[in-house]
Order: sequence, then structure tokens, then C-alpha cells
Amino acid sequence: MRRAEKEQVVAELREALEGSRDVILTGYRGLTVKELAELRRALAKLGGRVKVVKKTLFRRALDQDPRAPLADYLEGPVAVTFVSGDAVAVLNEMSAFARAHEELDLKGGWVESQLFSREQLVELAKLPPREELLGRLVAVLSAPLSQLVGVLQAVPRDLVLTLQAVAKQRAEAAAPASG
Repeated sequence: MRRAEKEQVVAELREALEGSRDVILTGYRGLTVKELAELRRALAKLGGRVKVVKKTLFRRALDQDPRAPLADYLEGPVAVTFVSGDAVAVLNEMSAFARAHEELDLKGGWVESQLFSREQLVELAKLPPREELLGRLVAVLSAPLSQLVGVLQAVPRDLVLTLQAVAKQRAEAAAPASG
């Protein structure tokens, strides 16, 4: 590869880094071209773009980037997944793919402005999708408010029921006296 071509590849990698929030590194040794294409299609639906890179060129692209510590995980053949969507959803899909294809190996990643090791990525992949977590949060936050509304509604309701019972009792007491 000529110097100009290498510079162009580094520029493209830097552009991809700038356009993605999160980056996940994987080993792919042993995967067929068909399997890698299958992974690419699955991740593309979730906002992930898989690119097989030369380690030296990717190291150059990482220079002057806050994600430079990712270079520590560049061992063996490496595929980089640039994530513009939900990183947890992408990791869930990668984990499911890795269960069916043992050749796919998570190496490390940069998620939510933090460096993650392989083990941390595996744990992160076990989380439910973002929408489900947000739904759970809303349920937890709204429960005390619902209880408060119930308590506040109970006071006037109980007062009305008490007044109705007193009025009924007085009406019954007055009816036999007049009869």
C-alpha cells in the first residue's frame, strides 16, 4: 500500500471515529466472509458499522483522539465497530452472534466516554436495551406520585362518604319520629 493510500485510510478512520460515539474492537479470526457479512448486516440495523482495519493504520488514526487507550486492545486480526446508535443494543447483538460463532471475540471498547475491557463489555451486553431501562425508571419514579395521588383523593372521598352516612342516619332517625 502506498503512502498516499495509507494516509487516505487513516483519514477515513479518523472521520469514522469522529462520527461515532462508541467504538468496539473484536477479533474475528476463523469467521468466514459470509459470517462477517451477516454480522455487518445485523449491526447496521442498530447503528453499528463493522470495518476490518490494519492495526498500524488504526493506531495512527487514534493519535490525538481521546480514545487512544483503545490501542492497548489491538492484538491479532481486528475488526472495529463504529457505533452511532445504542451501544448496549449493538453489544447485545454481538454477544448473541458470538454465542453462535465462537470465533468472534470481544477485545475492548470505548463506550459512553469510558474504556471498557472484554469482561466489562460482556457485563454491559447483559443489560436490557435503553428503552426498557428508561421504562423501568419511569415506573419507579411514577410509583410514589401515584400513591400520593391516591392518598390525596382518599381524604375528600372519605369525607363525602362520611357526610352521606351521617345524612342518611339523620334521615332515618327523623323518618320514624314523624311517622
